[in-house]
Amino acid sequence: MEASSPKTCGENCSTDQDPTSPESPDGTESDGTESDGTESDGTESDGTENDGTENCSPSDPALFQMARWPMPGSTGEDHSVQYRVDEEVTHDEITGLDWQRQLAPVSLTDEHAAEYCAELILGGHCDWRLPTRVEGVSLLDLQRKPPSFDPGAFPDIDGELVLWSGNPERLFRLGSDGSLRVRSPTIAGPDRVRCVRGGGVPDSDGSRYELTPDLARDLGTGLTWTRATSKQTYADAASMCAGLQLDEGGFRVPSLKELHTLIFDSKPNGPWIDQSAFPSFPAALSGHILFWTSSLEATDPNSAWMLDFATGTAEATAATANFTLESTLHVLCVRSRP
Repeated sequence: MEASSPKTCGENCSTDQDPTSPESPDGTESDGTESDGTESDGTESDGTENDGTENCSPSDPALFQMARWPMPGSTGEDHSVQYRVDEEVTHDEITGLDWQRQLAPVSLTDEHAAEYCAELILGGHCDWRLPTRVEGVSLLDLQRKPPSFDPGAFPDIDGELVLWSGNPERLFRLGSDGSLRVRSPTIAGPDRVRCVRGGGVPDSDGSRYELTPDLARDLGTGLTWTRATSKQTYADAASMCAGLQLDEGGFRVPSLKELHTLIFDSKPNGPWIDQSAFPSFPAALSGHILFWTSSLEATDPNSAWMLDFATGTAEATAATANFTLESTLHVLCVRSRP
């Protein structure tokens, strides 16, 4: 799907959010003349405000499906200073995203969820949209017992959140425990909605990774990944990554949130990763490509989170009948410094 320009607002939205606004900070028009209060067709304005929805062009979440900011928690950021909160909007100081602080007042189907965000005017802004998968995951604090969201930043945090997927056949639901599931449209009932705005757009050349024969540095997140994978138990994965001497070492098993940044949602089929950067990525076995993360469940130290690159879903070992910490799964190693 071809990405459109990010949403912009016209004269009925606040000037500070409108990159196309002709008005300068001193109140004069861009040609240096003062505004006479007339409309563009020469008629006088009646001085009343409308609902602010005019001149707001649709945003395209496809522009925001890759993280172009450090994933919160990747380099030890303090969650207590992650957010700046006001009555209506929570601003993430790390990602730069603005979030609707209170959930939508009622649960919504996917179709109505997208419409709700597109029509939302909140905090003086009209460019709200459904969050992408990686944006939703950025809110998780997996060291917190479910619900795994900051209650000061988001006071109503129960239930699953609707996330944009770019594919109507793969509808994402982010659980308050950190799980990510895909439901088909035929069984996707109404769920909770929290809208988002902001986020960086791709560079003009579209480059995402800086590659060497062994490593891929993500230019958006700053994370450096091993391009080759291996298969290990949970404990052996940690030892293997720590022992790597590639480029002076410093590697570890990625957290669940960090591994999510590699998921490539816009691919027509799995594995959901950029295979030009990871050419030896494993194929699906029985419909799954499961990778270890370093993240343990906050409620169970014997259960670790796994991410499936065949489906894009995340699940903890304790939630399954087939996997434990002794299971042998795929591993990619990561480090935070370049």
